[in-house]
Amino acid sequence: MFMQRFFPTLVEPGMGSNLRRDVSGAVAATLISVPQTMAYGVIAVSLCGPDWTGAGVLAGLYGSVLAGILAVMLGSNPIIIVGPRAATVLVLAALLGHLIQLPGVDVVTALAYAGATVVMAGVFQVALGFLRLGLLAEFIPYPVIAGFLNGSALLIITSQWAPLTGLPKAASVGQFMGNLSGIAPGPLCLGLFTAVVIFKAPKFIKGVPPSLAGLVVGTAAYYLAGMLGFAGGLGGTVPPLPESAAIGLTDLASLGAAFGTLDAELLGIILPAALSMAALSSLDAALTSVTLDQIMMRRSDSNREIVAQGFANVLAGGLGLLPSSGSMARTGALCRAGARTALAPILTALFVLVVTLGLAPFVRLLPQAVVAGLLLVVGIDLFDKWSLGILRRLHWRSPSRQPLSDLLAIVVVVAATLIFNLVTAVGVGTLVSLTFFVLRMARSPIRRFYCASALVARMQGDFKRLAFMERHGDAIAVIELEGTLFFGSTAALLRKVDELMESGIRHFVLDMKRVKDLDATAARTLERLQAQAVKRGGCLAMAYVEPERRRRNREDLFFEDRRHHLGERRLWRALEQAGSLAVLDCTKLQPDLDGAVLLCERHLAASLAADGSLAELEQSSPAILNQLDKAALRRLRPYMTRCSLAAGQVIFKQGDPPDSIYFLASGGVEVSINLPRTDRKMRVQTLSEGAVFGEMAVIDPKPRSANITTLQESVCYRLSADDFERLKVEQPDLAFRLLENVALIFAERLRASNVMMAELEV
Repeated sequence: MFMQRFFPTLVEPGMGSNLRRDVSGAVAATLISVPQTMAYGVIAVSLCGPDWTGAGVLAGLYGSVLAGILAVMLGSNPIIIVGPRAATVLVLAALLGHLIQLPGVDVVTALAYAGATVVMAGVFQVALGFLRLGLLAEFIPYPVIAGFLNGSALLIITSQWAPLTGLPKAASVGQFMGNLSGIAPGPLCLGLFTAVVIFKAPKFIKGVPPSLAGLVVGTAAYYLAGMLGFAGGLGGTVPPLPESAAIGLTDLASLGAAFGTLDAELLGIILPAALSMAALSSLDAALTSVTLDQIMMRRSDSNREIVAQGFANVLAGGLGLLPSSGSMARTGALCRAGARTALAPILTALFVLVVTLGLAPFVRLLPQAVVAGLLLVVGIDLFDKWSLGILRRLHWRSPSRQPLSDLLAIVVVVAATLIFNLVTAVGVGTLVSLTFFVLRMARSPIRRFYCASALVARMQGDFKRLAFMERHGDAIAVIELEGTLFFGSTAALLRKVDELMESGIRHFVLDMKRVKDLDATAARTLERLQAQAVKRGGCLAMAYVEPERRRRNREDLFFEDRRHHLGERRLWRALEQAGSLAVLDCTKLQPDLDGAVLLCERHLAASLAADGSLAELEQSSPAILNQLDKAALRRLRPYMTRCSLAAGQVIFKQGDPPDSIYFLASGGVEVSINLPRTDRKMRVQTLSEGAVFGEMAVIDPKPRSANITTLQESVCYRLSADDFERLKVEQPDLAFRLLENVALIFAERLRASNVMMAELEV
């Protein structure tokens, strides 16, 4: 139980159950990890002077051993390999370059402050993981990550100007271009030769990591040239590694002294670097964990991975080692070899340790130009392929806003990386990406606009309402909204309503069915729109804003009800939390479009009646009784049953057998349908005096397709299916006339539906 809780990767899957593949995977991962880690060690101390190169290499190698073992033991993914990464190493290198320039700070002191920064970064990582906030690192926009990678790649490449060309480290681009005659051709040719070997090795040498092949072939070429008498023109070799006792860049005594001398100025430099390293390491850990889960078809805990790697970085910083994070490039070797247990990454760490101890004396034999060629390849490989793809896909004659904004964000991050530092670049890039995101989201939320007269197809069973809407429906505007209503998009809605008001429209229905959420600014905008409509004698109604009737039981601390986040109830809660429900007329918030339109119809009818401009509509018989004179109606009367219905009474339900046709003599009914997979109903339309419903019963034996409920006390005449069968036998002319009228009703509804679809598509 103890092992399962604290060291789950050592228990499941069982170590040793996949021994052969774990060992072969560890060997492959070691061959990839050692050259990369050595290169990152060189980058980390590149600004400290050549005498510190060996110490940087050792700090990287020992750091990968320590972090590799701790991360897999404390984490949740059994085959993850952890080691130094380009992003965090570059932040550390930039920090060292800044610290060394401070007055009174030498290299040894700067390295102690760097160790303290790594410790702080690890503490931040642990805090992120324990607070379950590790996934926040994934919210860094990808254009920022791409720009960061491209900027890091350029920094790595430009950092190798000195060993490749023989020019001084302080040389700028302008000085470099002005001193081309001073370039040493020997190191440049050897470095480029090493890079070419690394790029071409996979085609000719199978099973050997390209970086290892480049180091071996480049070193062999260096010493072969020396045997031929050309060694002097190819540059020097890497300085020897420090003694084995000094495994890190600093020690505990220096680290304690560094923590004791931290002041506001130093904290202003160190804290941003620590936060950047923590964020980048957490992002690497989360992305590597997610990628491994997809490959291995399992589920791990990203936050636990971040905590484990945070602990490893705390210890690494205390020992003066380089920070580490999950590496998919190294872990990929384990996956390809079929490794599946924690034994593989543990063996990888141990193999790296053996190589470090056994080959340490030979590191000083590596030519600097060969190492520079290796770093040149690392920098080129670090370029983000997606951002390069944007350039290939971009059409300058008709550029799309999205690629252009992404490209601009990438360029800004790269520029900030080169001009300032990596920490500033991440902040600037995130701000630029968020700005472009807000601008894209600030497009008009109006999906379409139409007059309520386009909805007459829904009213074919209600003569009075149909006639009214055909005559006055253009005075009601239906505005269909979509997306998220927030401070950046409400201005377009205000402009549209103002434009419609100027044209004389005073009644508005906001169709909120496709609105996902709204903020306080949008809530205040709705209040303003309602006030404007009321001031001009109109009405504002909102459809698909359903009241939230459920409330959390505050006495039960463990009670959680997530249903209020669903559908239209989210909008009601958003308005409630913004305090707008106290201002808005809640009776104007309807769960469906028909209810909202009906409210505006009634308000418009009352306004027209008050003005004396409401024309009286002719009353006519229901369509199903067309061409039936009084004598025919008297013959039909014995077959029908009079029904007196109370308000709220269900006449029939969706799914009931089609047993009758109904004629509404007085009152009103509501037609609704059941929403699939919910207990909710959506109102389709309301019917008033003179309407007919249930007429499908005479021709279609399938169950009812809707619910009919009375809205008030009503009187109906019912013609049952049995009575209709009797009518066909006893009065066939009446039965034929009724069937003919049903066909005419269907034809009219189809015609109106076609008109409605045509108008809605405009």
